[in-house]
Amino acid sequence: MESDAGGFTPRALGFSGTEEQFQKFLSWRELIAPYGCSEFVSGGGGADIGPLSRALKTPTASLNPDTQRYFDIHHARSDVFEAVNKRELELGAVNMAALIYLVDKYGL
Repeated sequence: MESDAGGFTPRALGFSGTEEQFQKFLSWRELIAPYGCSEFVSGGGGADIGPLSRALKTPTASLNPDTQRYFDIHHARSDVFEAVNKRELELGAVNMAALIYLVDKYGL
C-alpha cells in the first residue's frame, strides 16, 4: 500500500488486482467509509510500489487524499513537517490501517 499524494484529508482508496480481489475490496467500503474513504476505485498503487505489482503480481493499493493543496506544499519552501496537519495525517493512517487489517483478517 502506498500513500504518495500528500497527507491531506483521505477521500478514496484505490486497488489493483484481479477482478475477484477488487470485488472483495469493494465489499469493505461500508466498513471504512466512516473513517473518511468513502470512494473505492480501481487502480491503486503508484511509482513506489508499481514494481511489486509487475514483478510479483502482487495486489497494490493507495490512499487517495484530497489533493487541492498538494502543489501549495509539494517541493515548495513550505514542504516541512510544521506544515503537516496532524489530524489529516492521522485520518489517512487510520484508513490505511483499516484496509491492511481487513486484508490480513479476511485475505484477498
